[in-house]
Amino acid sequence: MSTTLGPLYVQDAGPADGPVALLWPSLYSDGDTSWGAQLAGLHALGWRTLLVDPPGTGGSAPASRRFTMEECGEAALQVLDDASVERAVFFGLSWGGIVALRVALIAPHRVTALVLSNTTARGVGFSERLQVRMIALLIRVGVPGGLGRLVVAGMLSKNTLRHDTGFAPRLAKTVNNLDKAGLARAARSVLGDRSDVVDDLHRITAPTLVIAGAEDKALPQAPHSDDLAHRIVDARLVVLPRVAHLAPREEPTEVAAQIKEILAPLG
Repeated sequence: MSTTLGPLYVQDAGPADGPVALLWPSLYSDGDTSWGAQLAGLHALGWRTLLVDPPGTGGSAPASRRFTMEECGEAALQVLDDASVERAVFFGLSWGGIVALRVALIAPHRVTALVLSNTTARGVGFSERLQVRMIALLIRVGVPGGLGRLVVAGMLSKNTLRHDTGFAPRLAKTVNNLDKAGLARAARSVLGDRSDVVDDLHRITAPTLVIAGAEDKALPQAPHSDDLAHRIVDARLVVLPRVAHLAPREEPTEVAAQIKEILAPLG
């Protein structure tokens, strides 16, 4: 599928005539790794899903340049256009939530609702940008033992590592197989270059579910999820214990229940 970010692979599944959910994953992940555990439940509820692999993940080629989060929002809207969809619920995990917020600000008439998991509306300061540049350099040259082991340690809770022993190696393998140059560009774009939209959140009026992991070290509940819950009109915050940065995969049953509740009036 052609977009401003280049060709993106989108898995179109579920009832063809159902209401539509567009799902965008976290950095260091593809669509299935982030959101795959939620697809069957959405389909059972009658929802058609458009699952996006962002640049350089899954079936999508790496981006040839750095990009803005606003361009990602435009790409998400192009996915809807290509699928002949006027409105959708936007599901965003981390990077995906950053994208979903841009869509809600750029084209609010195309957003039925928002499900924002482990994400942020905040930009980054000078020191953070320097840190991200170092991270991007390490990604390019390679990390001894593979980047995947560091991502697993930083994104999954101790509970997940203890009780879901198959997922950590799968995630590590996914990360280690990503194109290094493309991932470095994506990291610079998502982690180091994103704009700040905190002061614009009051403009979002779509029904919004905010999901946070109590053990999320990448984007902790305070201040990131709290910003969203306090500033988006009538947003509802759910904080999941024993969960870190990949809530839809770490606690799939509870996340599915929360999703079902927000979707019930919309189907």
